[in-house]
Amino acid sequence: MTWIGESEDESIERAIAKALDRYGKVYRKIGDVRATRVNVETAVETILADGHKETKNVAAPGDYIVTGPGGEEYVVKPKDFVARYEPMPGTTDGYLACGEIIAVRNPLERPLDFVASWGKVQSGAADCMIADMFDPVTRKRAGRPYIIGRAEFEETYTPVSPARWRR
Repeated sequence: MTWIGESEDESIERAIAKALDRYGKVYRKIGDVRATRVNVETAVETILADGHKETKNVAAPGDYIVTGPGGEEYVVKPKDFVARYEPMPGTTDGYLACGEIIAVRNPLERPLDFVASWGKVQSGAADCMIADMFDPVTRKRAGRPYIIGRAEFEETYTPVSPARWRR
């Protein structure tokens, strides 16, 4: 439902925020990723395992291009990268995920597009996951939701015990 005077984008943002706040569960990433810090502006297109184009982005000098276990590539800003990944011993480009996210299944239950925090449109399928970075100390989410493809989510995330993050 779109409120009077509200755009479709605002309606989607409201539905996502409501779903994350009400029904979101905390997860942590499992496994490892590969990452390269870029020196020059680099275009990145995130293509999921099923061939769905999720988003386009541009990595600025100093940003990281991360390659997930399914081969999908995405851009992470240096501050977020340091908070979300730590070097994997014995490699030059391997990293282990750390940190947590809060996530919920797409509350609209239909394909959706919205402008992600990096300013580009991100697209998701009806069964995609909506995620946001989560701070276990403050128990708050960052307020910058993004899409994770369903197969990629199931392959790379595991639930965190609710006793650790609920009041």
